[in-house]
Amino acid sequence: MEAKSPVKGLAYGAIASCLAEMATMPIDVVKTRLQFSGADGKKAYSGAIDCVSKTIKGEGVGALFKGLPPALVRQACYGGLRYGLYAPIRNQIGVSENTPKDQIPLYKKFIAGGMSGAIASYICVPTDLMKVRLQLDGMKPGSVKQYNGMADCMRQIVKQDGLTGMWRGSGPTIGRATVLAAVEMSSYDEIKTQLIQRNVIVPGTVSGVFITALASGFFCAVFSSPFDVVKSRVMGQPVGADGAGKLYKGMIDCFVKSVRNEGALSLWKGFFPNWGRLGPRGVICFLTMETLNKYVG
Repeated sequence: MEAKSPVKGLAYGAIASCLAEMATMPIDVVKTRLQFSGADGKKAYSGAIDCVSKTIKGEGVGALFKGLPPALVRQACYGGLRYGLYAPIRNQIGVSENTPKDQIPLYKKFIAGGMSGAIASYICVPTDLMKVRLQLDGMKPGSVKQYNGMADCMRQIVKQDGLTGMWRGSGPTIGRATVLAAVEMSSYDEIKTQLIQRNVIVPGTVSGVFITALASGFFCAVFSSPFDVVKSRVMGQPVGADGAGKLYKGMIDCFVKSVRNEGALSLWKGFFPNWGRLGPRGVICFLTMETLNKYVG
């Protein structure tokens, strides 16, 4: 999966991430809406199918692609950095470039993945915030559309909350990205190595990438879902005239209130759409990157 140079790694990561984002955007919209459902005490959907049905019925099919422009801007930067920085960081913490993958300690893969995810996520919080706001815009039946695209969304956020308001929800966003990247990058490498050693998959095949990415995506969904739910709720909550959130004071407050009001399992709301997105997304990303590495170099 690694490119021959950091620059190619950044470029391949950006291309792969953008392709995956476009392909899985409807699932992401459904996941985000399910995660936010119940935050204000009112459950909007009974499940993923109900969410899709009500979204299309109330807002049209195009609503399933809400937030795509900032999502692509985010992936061009975040995806490129997350995948592109993984190998350089891993090598900087004591792994030789020529070390076989099956000899690299799992904890070093985990640390490298987490660090690359945290760095990339902090830089890209504003695009994530706009994506969530646009995805939730018009979610309530009869509500008036608040934003007229990405530029208008940015303008309104900065006008109401100031420039620093673009980093609202940075805590759970960075937490999610750190866990997600750490688990994804380390588990993909580890699962792939273990499956090859056991002759379950053949290196470089589509089926091998597919199986490995789906397995990695499951672990990613399990460990990152609580942060993902809190991120969606903190970023998507209504904001008062003073710029403060009306539902939560921050990440910890959201964790506490979600568990207290809806139970611990509320932190895994939208789990199956989340896995349904991370699995195929991982397949597209890793397959694209391995193809680019193989044929472009």
